[in-house]
Amino acid sequence: MALGFGTAVAQAVLLREAMAALGGSELAWGAVLALWLAGMGLGAWAGARRSVGALTSAGPVLVLALTAVGVVLMRFSPALAGAGVGEAGTAWRGAWLWASAVVAPAVVGGWCFPVAAARLAPRDEAGQAYALESGGATVGGLVFTFLLAPLGSAGAVCVAAGVCGAAWLTMGNRRQLAALPLLAGIVLVGPADRALAHAGWRFSERLGSLADWRETRMERLELASGRPAALYADGRLAATFPDRYSTVARAHLMMLLHPNPARVAAVGALADGSVVTMLRHPVARLVAAEEDPGLAAVLPRWFGPPLTDALANPRLTVATGDPLRLIRSGGPWDLVVLADPDPTTLRTNRTRTVEFFRACERALAPGGVLVVRVGVSDTYLGGGGGRLLTVLFATLRAVFPAASAIPGEEVLLVAGRAAAGLAIDPATIAARWRERGIRDPDFDPDVLPLLVDPGRAGSLAEFLWSADAPANTAQHPRAVLLAAALHEARGAPPILTAARALEGCSPLPLVVCLVLVVTVLLICGARRVSLGISSGAVVGFASMGWWLLLLACWQATMGSVYGEVGALSAAFMAGTAVGAIGGRRWLVPSEKNLACVLAGGAAVSLAIGIGVPLSFPRAAIVPLLALGGGLTGAAFPSVAALAGGRSSARGVGWGFAADEAGAAFAALAVGLLIVPWAGIAAAGAVIAILEVGAAAALLLSTRRRRA
Repeated sequence: MALGFGTAVAQAVLLREAMAALGGSELAWGAVLALWLAGMGLGAWAGARRSVGALTSAGPVLVLALTAVGVVLMRFSPALAGAGVGEAGTAWRGAWLWASAVVAPAVVGGWCFPVAAARLAPRDEAGQAYALESGGATVGGLVFTFLLAPLGSAGAVCVAAGVCGAAWLTMGNRRQLAALPLLAGIVLVGPADRALAHAGWRFSERLGSLADWRETRMERLELASGRPAALYADGRLAATFPDRYSTVARAHLMMLLHPNPARVAAVGALADGSVVTMLRHPVARLVAAEEDPGLAAVLPRWFGPPLTDALANPRLTVATGDPLRLIRSGGPWDLVVLADPDPTTLRTNRTRTVEFFRACERALAPGGVLVVRVGVSDTYLGGGGGRLLTVLFATLRAVFPAASAIPGEEVLLVAGRAAAGLAIDPATIAARWRERGIRDPDFDPDVLPLLVDPGRAGSLAEFLWSADAPANTAQHPRAVLLAAALHEARGAPPILTAARALEGCSPLPLVVCLVLVVTVLLICGARRVSLGISSGAVVGFASMGWWLLLLACWQATMGSVYGEVGALSAAFMAGTAVGAIGGRRWLVPSEKNLACVLAGGAAVSLAIGIGVPLSFPRAAIVPLLALGGGLTGAAFPSVAALAGGRSSARGVGWGFAADEAGAAFAALAVGLLIVPWAGIAAAGAVIAILEVGAAAALLLSTRRRRA
């Protein structure tokens, strides 16, 4: 259990650091999980061939010690990979650093598993070892989410290492010393977190010194000393306050796009201080949605006046949590402003889908206007930025009868129920400014005609209306591939070219690959070739595919998994532990029983594919995680028996290695390719077909053997 606890905390910490380094991108999930699982599989294979008994007891502590090194590399990875000051890193340039950070602790964790399993009774070592490891991982995931996550990565590693050290001493009959490592870990939390924060800041070469920082459940926040205040979220520059040259002008323009914006809902307008400017207009009610309660709590103290004055204004309400809930429950709205970041992740994509725009349309008052910020300039529309614009514009057009666009360094898409309400010519905008009698020392109204340049607006509108682009949905997040590729293009421009080619490609290559794999499995079954390792790979592929898809559904509907990743992993691992215990007690390891488990897994895959977790996220995601884990655990005893033949110890190691190898491939294929390219429904169908094919091969092998 100590091994499961240590590896669960290590994986959660490294995954969270990777998400922070990439601004929450799912590229972090795929890259880190693939490296971690590949390392675990390599370690398990090596442990099955050559055991080192001393490593087993000290293994969890060693895993966490190597994780501490990995955390430092992850924290420094944007700077080491060549990212600019205030920019998030790219997965392409940082791949070698991530491998250095992740593989070493994963190999040690994988090596320890078959060695520890060999110490159990030979008859039931596979199921019992899998159950114990999963049980420890369950505890580790829960402890991380509810106790360790707020301490920061360094603090979490210190405490977890102290717990594993205490377990090591207890198992070695040195119980009188067991409290010492735990106390040492707790004492080191503050100094370790402080040292890592300041070292990471200095190494990134940001201007000024680190004035303050905060770990929230959604992101890591840092504040630079001096004025204007510079706010960094997950290492990237999120806002400067006050910013009269960008934020103020954009906020005024957004408010002038409606003739009388009395009731305004704004998403992403708190962190950059846009609400201060918006309140200069005669609004009766302004509701600013901020997903991260931790950010909303620290901003008044960090930014000071005039933000604190704005927050004291009775016309302003800050709503923390789901922006969809705000839009649905708070209307009707005269103006809805989406000023949050581009959809580079499934979390940020949730406010750029047909489903979200449809909720906005229902919540708008008669004559209401929706404004969507896109971080793409209209100066060049022939590349990936232009394609992202057309996809988002097509998404708006799928919901709203009327839509237009305002050019600039960041294009504003404007939509409503009637074209007459979308007047954005300079004369109309200037007249509204004069009618409202606004006085703002930080803004010169003479620049208003430049903000709505009719010449540029005409060519931009022609480009958008003539483009043939698909809509972006929660089931098929097409915009994520384009937005993420634009970010990655800073590290490797060919990535953008490949993403554009992939985005326009049909799913036929995916179908061909799937048919080939299933055909090979059926041929192996017909020839009575042992299917232990291949079935283990399918089980691992399916289990990781479920985990990624359900986390993607959580991000798309519930928000960030930055803090919840441990608890969601715990739900899966708890199911794995229960499934392994149940499989050990009630399922005799056999090809037929393994085929039945795979058939049950296909049903889970189809449930995910048809959108059950997207439609009922609170009721479905955690139970499906637990059910998927249960099926994975129930399959392992049969996988180990088939993989090892007469050697149970070898079967545990090779079965675990095959499981991890399949999961590593799924982390790459599902997380980085299938979901952004073909969508969640296609990913669920792929996993289901693969499981049905493996089950059919197992049954065919059984029938041939009987014949």
